[in-house]
Amino acid sequence: MDEARSESLTPAQSALLDKYRHLLHRGFRGTYIHGLDAKGRMIVPAAFRQSLGEKFYLCMTPDFKAIALFPRHEWELYYCSLLELMEKDMRMERIVNLFSKYTYDDCECDGQGRVLLPQKLRSRFLEDAKDVEVSGAGTHIRVMRAEDAQKEEEQLELDIPDILAFEAEIAGRH
Repeated sequence: MDEARSESLTPAQSALLDKYRHLLHRGFRGTYIHGLDAKGRMIVPAAFRQSLGEKFYLCMTPDFKAIALFPRHEWELYYCSLLELMEKDMRMERIVNLFSKYTYDDCECDGQGRVLLPQKLRSRFLEDAKDVEVSGAGTHIRVMRAEDAQKEEEQLELDIPDILAFEAEIAGRH
């Protein structure tokens, strides 16, 4: 942010930026549609590759509804948070076990920027999809059938038809 703009911020705005500054320049944003080849390989968008790193994890998203590609450090943070929850409630062990079952480490892109999506993940989340939506989800990349991504957006708009009013409602609670 340029200095003139920075000086015009209110103390509350400055505090908000300071609180989340560490998240602003890391992570994944944007959406791409890619096809899967006959072997189950998908192109990782060039815009995501550097942040993803040379070696990464392939697993389920935290909501268990899509495939996730996590940079090593982000996966480790998330997995440790699951282990912390398991210490508080042993029922979390079943969730950790399922998450671990669908986790593949030391994954990497080939020379053409493609990654092989393991059959187990493809079967569970992509079925026979030809096109997938590859989207940024902050700490990870989310991969799902393009039609499921569209349905998810439509459902959000049904659930929360006025997003600005919803934001104002939440802001008013604090």
